[in-house]
Formats: sequence, structure tokens, C-alpha cells
Amino acid sequence: MEFMLGIPTRVESRIRRARVEVFGAELDLRTRAVTVYWHRHGKTPLVLGEGTWLPLPEPMGDLRGRLIVEGVERRTCAALESQLARGNQAWSYDAGPWIGAESAARAAGVDAYNAVMLRKVLWLFYRNRWPLQFADGCGWGSDGYAPLIAAALADPARARARWELLILTGALQWPTNQGDLDRVAGEPHGEDFYAAP
Repeated sequence: MEFMLGIPTRVESRIRRARVEVFGAELDLRTRAVTVYWHRHGKTPLVLGEGTWLPLPEPMGDLRGRLIVEGVERRTCAALESQLARGNQAWSYDAGPWIGAESAARAAGVDAYNAVMLRKVLWLFYRNRWPLQFADGCGWGSDGYAPLIAAALADPARARARWELLILTGALQWPTNQGDLDRVAGEPHGEDFYAAP
């Protein structure tokens, strides 16, 4: 048995842990069970709640998911969700599900610029761990990117404006003057982004 924050925890290859300020989370990917802790240095840890992990639809799957924990603030869950996110080392801007989205958009008749913007939105949501509240609007919801293609066909200017705003603000996380429509590299990730599980 291993100890996280002074509390005995399970040790197996499918346990993922996160820490954000005074909050911690332990996720069991086999059972989808999650425990959220509160811990200040020198104090005894306190279990705030237990709940479940709801992964995003494939192909994202267990790389990203929502914490459903009663009694824990949504903002706290969102911060922990971001830290629990993982990446697929085989994915890059030039290799991943966003390539198919761009191709499908072009095949459906979406103009080249908007098709590239769609690709960037899907990529940057994944790469930069954008908040999960944007999952559906970034092509990662249960309906995939088909509704985004339909929106781009119905009102190309509106889709373009929306996607540019998301890209320029990092999903509304910073002012537009800090964004860049051409930059797709994102911030460097630590080793935990590609760490198993």
C-alpha cells in the first residue's frame, strides 16, 4: 500500500493522481472511481468526496474525462480534471483525429480556411488541456465534430469567428492579444502528460 497525502491508497498500474494547490485526486481507471482530498502542509488529509470519472467519447476516451463528485465545487473538479488529463505520444498536429475532421469538413464543402480552423480547435483542445466545458463545442462531445461541420456550412462567418476566438483566447483563458492563430505548438508539457496510466 502506498500513501498519498498521508492516506493509504491503492497501488496498481491503472491509478492516476493529480494535485492542484491544496486539493488532490486519485482516479482508478478500471473502476472509474475517484476520491478528492483536501490537504494543507502539516495537516491531516481530509476526504472531500468520492465519485466517478466520466471519460470523453473515443478517440479521446480515458485521456480526458469529467469528475462527478458530489459536494466538491465544479471549479475544483475542473482544475483536477486538467491535471488528470493525459496525452497520446502518437498524436501530433500532423497525426491525430483532427486530420480526419479537416478532411471531412473539406469533403462536406467547408472552405479551406474554416476546415483548418476546425482542425486547430480539435488539436488545441487536446494539446493545451482546454476546460471540458468546451468539449462539445470543440468536437470532442458525443456527436464528435459533425455538428461543427454543419455549423460551418450553415454560417461560415460565425463558425470562423467562434473558432478564432477560442484559439486566440485559449478557450477564454486569456485576452485575445496574447493569442496567435498560427501557433499550434502549445506550451511544453511535463513528463506527467504522457505518463501511464
